[in-house]
This record gives sequence, C-alpha cells and structure tokens, in this order.
Amino acid sequence: MERDYAQGLFELDPGKSDLPKIRAVLKRRGHEKLLPRIFSEYQKLVLRKERSAMYKKVTPEKEQNRILLELYRKLTNG
Repeated sequence: MERDYAQGLFELDPGKSDLPKIRAVLKRRGHEKLLPRIFSEYQKLVLRKERSAMYKKVTPEKEQNRILLELYRKLTNG
C-alpha cells in the first residue's frame, strides 16, 4: 500500500503546498501511520531515477572504449 502511495506521489510530483492536503487525505483514510514508510519508498524512487539518469550518460571515455572495441572486432573478424 505504501508503495502505491509513493508511486502516485512520485508521478504527481507534488509541491510543498500540496503536502498538507496529502496528509489530510491519509489521515481521513486512516493511513497516516504509513507516512514514514511512504516517505522511504518515495526516496527509493527518487534515487532510482537519479541513478538511471547517471547510468544513461555517455562519457567520452565510454564512447572511446566502444569505438576501440568495434575496431578490434572488425580487425579480428575480417
């Protein structure tokens, strides 16, 4: 359940003015005690997004290695 709430918050990307409203909804549903777990799940999603963006970056060193590997394969196969 907390994972679902965290995923919803992550997709909405609420501003600071929305947080009291979200807390009120959780309180009304009796889920306010889930806030710490929701927050930790939300942090995991943010960290996953940051890591994904970092791994997607192509550095000049990676590009050079790719080119050298491709050249090596062409030389050894042909």
